[in-house]
Amino acid sequence: MRFRLITLTCLLLTFTAVQADEYIVSVATLTDYPPLIFNKPDATGKVEELIPPGQDSSSLQGYSWDILRESYHSQGYTIQIYVAPWTRAFEMARSDSVDILFPTGYNEDRAEYFHYSVNPINEASFIIYTLPDKALEWEGLTSLDKLTLGAMRGWNYGTEWEQAEGFYKYELSDILQGFQMLDAGRIDGLAGYETNFDYALSEAGLPNIYTKHPAFGETFEYATASKSHPTGGDMLKVFDLGVEHLKASGRLREIRQHWFPGVIEWE
Repeated sequence: MRFRLITLTCLLLTFTAVQADEYIVSVATLTDYPPLIFNKPDATGKVEELIPPGQDSSSLQGYSWDILRESYHSQGYTIQIYVAPWTRAFEMARSDSVDILFPTGYNEDRAEYFHYSVNPINEASFIIYTLPDKALEWEGLTSLDKLTLGAMRGWNYGTEWEQAEGFYKYELSDILQGFQMLDAGRIDGLAGYETNFDYALSEAGLPNIYTKHPAFGETFEYATASKSHPTGGDMLKVFDLGVEHLKASGRLREIRQHWFPGVIEWE
């Protein structure tokens, strides 16, 4: 009888371990992308963290993080999160090292090797910031002829930006670095995501004195999975189920109002 109890206990432990493995989703993301995903004050700088349902990251916060975390948690999934510079996080997903990458903007090149979630996580408008005394007759990206524009390394600025010629693109690794270079006259303009860049200035206590030209593009950003990943598509379906749960329960609206007061969430 004792042998049977020990055997049964071992089987139950094995079954529980298998279940736990089945309900873990691995996710790669970046930080320094406020207010969508960025470090908490006094964050420990963790690059890897296991976050069971009902718990939050000790390091990360933000609108997009809340959407992804609560969507998976609502479906009973623990999140194995990996935080890295965007280009590295991107390659982790593309090489199938993780199940999910977020938040990922859509473009035709990425669509060749990524599946996208049905539900977006957030949206982004692409605009050009210039100093207020910069004379620029705005007629779209053709207005930037012979100028030097700062842009975040690895970020999606849309097909029009990728195909544009006639101006120099200077890659940046930090939003505030871009504004410092603009102030110093080292670049003529700064290509940014309006929500993120305005928020970064506000959180740093810096005045937003810059001229913001009309958007030259916009995109929704999604959870994505490599098309070669054996379970990536399934993990996207779980995410979409979670988002639908957040919509039905009213939680999506609450998260949206917390981060963007007075703005109605997109559907």
